[in-house]
Amino acid sequence: MQDRLLKVAEVAEILGVGIDWVYERIRRGEIPVVELGDTRKNQRVAESDLTDYVRARRR
Repeated sequence: MQDRLLKVAEVAEILGVGIDWVYERIRRGEIPVVELGDTRKNQRVAESDLTDYVRARRR
């Protein structure tokens, strides 16, 4: 597996936003997640999905 899975806190740090902002984008389906368990803290974001999210929002 080449794609690193990032914790939501890591995604927030990379983007320079709050954790709640990231969870809201996940809830809306804008940022896909990998579910590793039953709770929200077990969600991970594939690096490639985060890259795609950022690229799609470039102007």
